Amino acid sequence: MGQETSWRCGIEWGSTRMTAVRFDQVIPLALDKLKHRSGNLECETTLVRDAFGTLSVVLPDDALADPEDWIRLAARLHDALGVYSPGERQVLLRTSDLIDASDVIESPDRVRLPDVPNAWLVDRLQTNQDWLRESLVECPPLPTAVAFSIKGGVGRTTAFALWAWYLARLGKNIVLVDLDLEAPGVAGMLLDEDRLPDYGLVDWLVEALVEQADDELLQESLAECGLSGDEPGRIRVLPAFGKKTKAYVSKLGRVYMPTFAADAGKFSGLAERLAMLLKQISGMPDRPDAVLFDARAGLHDIGSAAVTRLGAEVFLFARDDGQSWQAYRQLFDHLRVAKSVAWSMPRWDLRWRLKMVAAQSEAIELARIRFIEKSYAAWLELYDEEEDEEDDHRPTGGPQLFSPNDKNGPHYPFFVQFDPRVRSFDLIAPEKRPVWSIVETAFGDFFTGATARLFPGESALNGC
Repeated sequence: MGQETSWRCGIEWGSTRMTAVRFDQVIPLALDKLKHRSGNLECETTLVRDAFGTLSVVLPDDALADPEDWIRLAARLHDALGVYSPGERQVLLRTSDLIDASDVIESPDRVRLPDVPNAWLVDRLQTNQDWLRESLVECPPLPTAVAFSIKGGVGRTTAFALWAWYLARLGKNIVLVDLDLEAPGVAGMLLDEDRLPDYGLVDWLVEALVEQADDELLQESLAECGLSGDEPGRIRVLPAFGKKTKAYVSKLGRVYMPTFAADAGKFSGLAERLAMLLKQISGMPDRPDAVLFDARAGLHDIGSAAVTRLGAEVFLFARDDGQSWQAYRQLFDHLRVAKSVAWSMPRWDLRWRLKMVAAQSEAIELARIRFIEKSYAAWLELYDEEEDEEDDHRPTGGPQLFSPNDKNGPHYPFFVQFDPRVRSFDLIAPEKRPVWSIVETAFGDFFTGATARLFPGESALNGC
């Protein structure tokens, strides 16, 4: 009789069990096989992972002298990667085998693998590609801020709406953009039905796909906010949709679609269109002093575009709960290899533009201390590690280190105090608006800290 074969999360051949290769094991397995070839990765190595997770290794044409060595290494890689191998003929490629070598070697998504010299990864994702790409601009055309949170319900939209009011009280001209397209909330908080503009951001983004997002459409998508009616400054709202918006869901399904700009010779996605929106807003005759984006919650394309690529000041809202810190650790771990993050945190490093916000925090010292500790522990995923004298692959310059109580660190938060009265705030009807002293008590630390970052003057770290 032949040997029995059974499947139990793996394969058993007689007494020998072959465990299935999982996604997380693929890159370490490939690197292990490459190191066994010569003891280390001496030549530049590029790993290309497709949308299904299958992996190809690309080496320079002269990486292996003997053609038989290429065949043997390909066989070892294919056997090791299991279902994540594209086949023996595709798992190992010479640079000259690529149809377009620049699409891989010069890809905007080619990032260094951490702690592995001479190794790079091109990850072909269907979504969330922008997290690891370079910022489109070091400084946006006018001061720009983004509100982001891993989870919803943390008061992110309320904080930015009230901050816009605070800035208008200081005489600032503000445009507040609802970038939470899948759960719009800014218009419902600040505009009654009569004040809605004809169109909104979703209309602008769809027209931008066919290069018709002109100045006229932008003006038709902006509404005056009554909240600033008696203030020296001004608030205009660019909502997700307007009174004349049709087929919202159909448009929403198109706003993330990349387009190819033939004249520029490159693809353009949501981040590029948001950068174009900022440029257009900055060119308005009544140019605002700042633009505030309320981005949607979660690890989504909107967040990846707004947080990493616009050169904006980004406020990361979080409540002190385990789910938030777990999710932020996942994001910070992913950002370690981003092109906007570099050893020793040079001036242009993304981390200088990020700042935690302790949302709905208890007004007691113990709660503040606990949040700072949890935030610092999460940020250790993204901060520079202590310098290792034996590691000769580090770039020059020492690590940028922060202590837990260093207020300059991105982990050290601005605090928003919990106040049950905030839930009943009505910012539309003048007679129902909250007394300013209540607003300032709850949000004052965030207002002053965020404003100092948005209008930093000559600050060496945040200035343009």
